[in-house]
Amino acid sequence: VTNSSYTQGRPSNCHAPMVCKGYAACLASLLLLPLASGHSAADASFSEVPVNEPFQVVMPSRNHTSMLPVAEGLSLLSRHHGPISVIAVVGPYHSGKSFLLNSLLGETKVFSIGRRTSPETMGIWLCRTSLHASDGSEVWLMDSEGFFGPGVAESYDAKIFTIASLLGGHLVYNTVKVIDQQAVNLLEMLARRAQLFRTRTSMETTSIDTPEFLSVRSFPPLTWVVEDFVQELPEEHAWDADPATSWLKSYLSDSNNASHAGGVHQGEEVHILAKLYSSLKVQTLFLPATEKAELQDLSNIRWDAVHPEFKKELATLKAHLLENLQARSFDNKPMTGDTLNRALRFILQGLQKGKFHELPSLWATWTQQVAEMSVQDAETWFSDLLTSIDTGPDPVAVSEFNSKVEEARERSVQFYSELLRDFEVRPDLSELQKRMAVGFGHKLILYHERVQRWVGEKMAELKDRYNSFLMQTELPCDPSWLRQKGDERSRDAVRMFAGTLEAFGARGKPPKLGRAAGMPVFPQEPTSQLNSDLNNMLGAREHENEREILQMFKKSVKAADEAVDRELKLTGDRLLGKAGLQEMRSLVEHRCWQAFEERLDKRQWLKNTSHYKAQRALVQTETLEARMNRFAAANERRLVEHFRLAEGRCTDSYKTRRENLVMPAAENELFAEHRKLAISIREMLEEQGREIMDTEAFRGALRRLVGHLDEGLLQVKQKNVELWKVHSDEATRCALRENHYAEKKCTLFCFFNKVPMVHREASRKNLLGCLSRSSTGGRMAASMQNQVFEDWYNKDLAHDVAMVWSNFYICIGTPVIGLIILLVCSGGCGCYRPYSYNRYPLNPPPMHSGQYPSQAFGQTGRFGNTRW
Repeated sequence: VTNSSYTQGRPSNCHAPMVCKGYAACLASLLLLPLASGHSAADASFSEVPVNEPFQVVMPSRNHTSMLPVAEGLSLLSRHHGPISVIAVVGPYHSGKSFLLNSLLGETKVFSIGRRTSPETMGIWLCRTSLHASDGSEVWLMDSEGFFGPGVAESYDAKIFTIASLLGGHLVYNTVKVIDQQAVNLLEMLARRAQLFRTRTSMETTSIDTPEFLSVRSFPPLTWVVEDFVQELPEEHAWDADPATSWLKSYLSDSNNASHAGGVHQGEEVHILAKLYSSLKVQTLFLPATEKAELQDLSNIRWDAVHPEFKKELATLKAHLLENLQARSFDNKPMTGDTLNRALRFILQGLQKGKFHELPSLWATWTQQVAEMSVQDAETWFSDLLTSIDTGPDPVAVSEFNSKVEEARERSVQFYSELLRDFEVRPDLSELQKRMAVGFGHKLILYHERVQRWVGEKMAELKDRYNSFLMQTELPCDPSWLRQKGDERSRDAVRMFAGTLEAFGARGKPPKLGRAAGMPVFPQEPTSQLNSDLNNMLGAREHENEREILQMFKKSVKAADEAVDRELKLTGDRLLGKAGLQEMRSLVEHRCWQAFEERLDKRQWLKNTSHYKAQRALVQTETLEARMNRFAAANERRLVEHFRLAEGRCTDSYKTRRENLVMPAAENELFAEHRKLAISIREMLEEQGREIMDTEAFRGALRRLVGHLDEGLLQVKQKNVELWKVHSDEATRCALRENHYAEKKCTLFCFFNKVPMVHREASRKNLLGCLSRSSTGGRMAASMQNQVFEDWYNKDLAHDVAMVWSNFYICIGTPVIGLIILLVCSGGCGCYRPYSYNRYPLNPPPMHSGQYPSQAFGQTGRFGNTRW
């Protein structure tokens, strides 16, 4: 087909349509294509259907009144044997169908879009994707030619819509900006014509088996997508679970046969769209971009530059489509490319054979002027009758309202029939009912507003009574009693209110000429709202009660704190031991709890509340324990300071009295005198802490004092030794002379001045001998003589002792060093020998650090008789 209109809108990456010589030859070849799904030998060489590459399967005829199959596209389609589910998108041209499909794929270059005002897509295109439906089948996208194109008949648009409704697993009706009554009427007309075509085609006997999709009772799910939506939804739908869908349903008029449909009660709203499609939903989409240049040509916008709000709403739409999508059934099996090819050919054959029911256009009308004027007069009369309904201060009950409205309808229909009695015009009661429905809708809005105000007033009255009951309750009171009484009053009020609403909202006898009125839609169900408000009021009163209860407990806590403070002040700065402190703690604790409980005795129920244990724990920790801990800490500090001063006085007394000890003296006598002194000093400390000796401060002071006494004893002993040494001066000079004499006589092999042990024993012998010959030595015990020797040897002979140690190291070190040198020399001389010029080359191999020549050559042993 060479006509440019057939190929207009083809994406650059899709397959080119078939080319024939002449329109008649091409049309004949298309109509004579086999309806079966067999493949030719040439098909075997074709590859499988590519992903994200649209291809055309249906093209418009030359005059845009019918449709023709595209052989190459259908052949490509028939080669796919896996289950597929189709998302079909229809709607006015340039409403964004192709961009919506690109957005579902997350790309902007799959389907062709542009900035021209003429339609971009012609016929029907299919595109295989990598997405999967809820039943696991592959998701294919169907893009269609837009409605209301230039020079395109309305019947052609209906045929596009019919193919999408019959073959799509999910139908997407795409518009822009807003949903109005005209768009709803157009969609209703298209759906009725598609239903009529399916019914007529399924009843036609032909050589081709009728596909199973023609026998399905309802069309697939319908999702109405409103793109470029920036307005706010009506306030009456803002609180609904799905506001956009509620918005659509507000435009749906009553089904003409709703009162006669099986399972549907008279007066219930059942629209033709809800009857034809298995589910109905509206999804709004924000602008994909906000810049004018991007909106003019969305093909140039990158996917990552698309507006985030659009992506968010698109993700919701995509999830809904995939969740409510599954493959259509053909021959009791999921639809495949082959069966979709057969179904397309069947539908196209039916369209070409004139099975499509050509209804008049929406704007065409054949009503006569007299009938129109009669309808208008009856409508006006009905409006006047409605004004006299529900005029009192309070709204009438729903049943009474419905009865009076039905009476007004009957009188209006009777009036309309009287107007047409003398004219040969068939009464158009359906038109009159529609107009009365509009007037009834306006009246119903006013009636619902009055009912909502009346319900609000009833709720306010009940809440005022409930609030009066709560205010009469004296606080503080038992929380459980307040909750019980409040719940009883609340249940009574809610039960009475629910009964009133139930009686008020009864619809009464079902009307015959229109729908019945019901209770208005509340943002929250009135009974639940009243129950919630009463519970909130009770909760607020309980909160006030809790504050009063806490005030009572605060007073009890304050009384307990004052009692503890009073008892602690009576003690003053008196020092207490452990026993006294424990007795004080018991008394304070008794006074504390006595004061705490006295404040609560008048309301015994306070002890059953949760605050009782919490406040007792608070008093225990922050009042009793904290104050007692601070008092104990302060008492401990005073004890420490007291014993520090006492310890200082005892230490000073000890030092003064220690100087009076007689020295030099015998060691046992000196020990006895010092013991008496230490006992008196300890008694002095105990006298200053007689009642507080069980404290850690006393034990610490006693330990430190004992340490001072022990240290003083060592000092006394050392001083006693020093004094004995001073008194033994004659003996020490004698021993020193004998040491010098022995040193002069000492030869090379003498050990006196070379061995420290020999020198020490010889010096001890000389000193003890001199002491035995002196007058002082007779008065000294042997142990004291040894102590005098140690002091004399370590201090007076320190220089001589150092010389002896030096000689000792020289005598020991010289042989050791000589032996080491001898071993080194003897070992080294036996290891290195020169190379033999007869056995080895002139240039020996290099040796590593620490490697012997034998290791360098890989041999062991000696190298000749010559030393290295």
